[in-house]
Amino acid sequence: MHRDHLCDPGCGSGNFLVIAYKALRQLEHRILERIDSLSTSGSWSLLGMGEEEKLGAATLGLASSVINIENFYGIEIDDVSVEMAILSLWIAKHQMNEEFAEKFGVDIPLIPLKETGHIVHGNATRLDWNEVCPNNGTDEIYIIGNPPYVGSTYQTKDQKDDFAYVFDSAKYPKKLDYVALWFIEGANYIRGTRAKLAFVTTNSITQGEQVALLHPHVFTGGIEIGYAYTSFKWSNNASHNAGVTVAVIGLRNESSEPKYLFTDLVRTPVENINAYLIAGESTFVTARSTTLSPSLPKMTKGSQPTDGGNLILSDQEAEDLLTSHPELSEVLKQFVGADDYINGKDRYCLWLTEENWHQAAEIPEVKQRLDRVSAMRSASTKKQTQEFAAIPWRFGEVRYKPTDSIIVPSVSSERREYVPVGYLGPDTVISNLAFAIYDAGPWLFALLTSKMHMAWLRAVGGKMKTDFRYSNTLVYNTFPVPELSASSKEELTKRALRVLDVREYHCEKTLAELYDPDLMPRNLREAHEKIDEAVDRLYRNKPFASDEERLAVLFEKYQQLVAAEGK
Repeated sequence: MHRDHLCDPGCGSGNFLVIAYKALRQLEHRILERIDSLSTSGSWSLLGMGEEEKLGAATLGLASSVINIENFYGIEIDDVSVEMAILSLWIAKHQMNEEFAEKFGVDIPLIPLKETGHIVHGNATRLDWNEVCPNNGTDEIYIIGNPPYVGSTYQTKDQKDDFAYVFDSAKYPKKLDYVALWFIEGANYIRGTRAKLAFVTTNSITQGEQVALLHPHVFTGGIEIGYAYTSFKWSNNASHNAGVTVAVIGLRNESSEPKYLFTDLVRTPVENINAYLIAGESTFVTARSTTLSPSLPKMTKGSQPTDGGNLILSDQEAEDLLTSHPELSEVLKQFVGADDYINGKDRYCLWLTEENWHQAAEIPEVKQRLDRVSAMRSASTKKQTQEFAAIPWRFGEVRYKPTDSIIVPSVSSERREYVPVGYLGPDTVISNLAFAIYDAGPWLFALLTSKMHMAWLRAVGGKMKTDFRYSNTLVYNTFPVPELSASSKEELTKRALRVLDVREYHCEKTLAELYDPDLMPRNLREAHEKIDEAVDRLYRNKPFASDEERLAVLFEKYQQLVAAEGK
């Protein structure tokens, strides 16, 4: 005979255990009420049951509860919270006993306190979970909880030591969220048994580079996702919890039982759920140095000054310098990073070459700036920067080309339906705080501003806090694009130019204002919807009902392109 157990290996003051206990008791009460109703109406009888079974049914209905606190387990690192969890379970039992008495007229005595549960004080990343809640392989054990979320840059030394302990090596993926350790330990605990696991987790582990860093350690030995709730905003009662974007991931051993994805309270049966919480084959998208899709030109970071701010001028500084020295108009170029572009800030830079810098340096204001650049670079601890002190007129990293270009912000608000990608003329230098594509046609602008590309960004790009974090190697280079015909590019170009025209019509507003979902002008939204329709048709003729459908097609296309590349 097997038994049921519930365990929260990061239980805090016991919230999840208490909720689970109460829910099971309430379910038990509804069952007993239904049995009593059927028995009273004559629709149900004990005929055919043995005397021992009749006694058991009567006892179940009248004397006590079969839900035992002793079947609830927890691990908590804070000793005060351990005591709170034990007390909370006692209070929950008392409350449910009161409800039992009200419904069935039978008092279940709480005193003396015979049941205490199994709440253990300790570090769940180092304790053997089998010692806390023995898993014999046949008992039904449900691991539940809300493990701690701590990003890699905020982890303490002890928490980083926990990684080394779990991975049994000082070499482990350094960018993982702390919650990853619970998934690794949990998968090891349930593997090959009847046990199942479900955690509320920060959605960071289902996005970006963390997916490929973590999930190969989880999805081994027959572990799969049985169900998942895709990203949603959530807050709990923990101190300093301001609300985060989370997902719910349920792990189990491979089974023929249905799998379900939940999105906005809609349950969808699926064949498979991958680590990105997408209905599709299990695959991990990893960063690339070249584009997976041959039709895409190269994307790089913008040009980096490494100048102590001396090659960069404000709008007013540029105006003053040009007023005094109009001959500098050829070497003063607009300088744009992500924040500048989105928020309408005007900055300029001195873009000098080996051919013209001597002449520009004869101007005192320019010479002073170049002298400061040289001094700043000479004082650097980096050898390469020191070497660049001899060429103060030159940016530290030069990627600018005098062609039309596309600027892609490296960070963009999660509220936006579209990242405000830009199409710039040949006299604008894109800074290293954004990504740049030179020799770019407007058709590519359309592709990058589409819902299709936004869906890919959300899935594989990861976040900086809660904002979208773009990556040329992880998002752009991996973006799967069908082969584009000349007519397709022509259609995309036409629709891209319409978006650019509408933006120009609203030129008094910044892109931050134009792409605020609450303020976005109707004609701009309609122009983007036309792009979406055209890009969607590149992938299939049937319209997409959701981004989940788009991602399923994108992951399939990604696998096809990777497979073709390997041939």
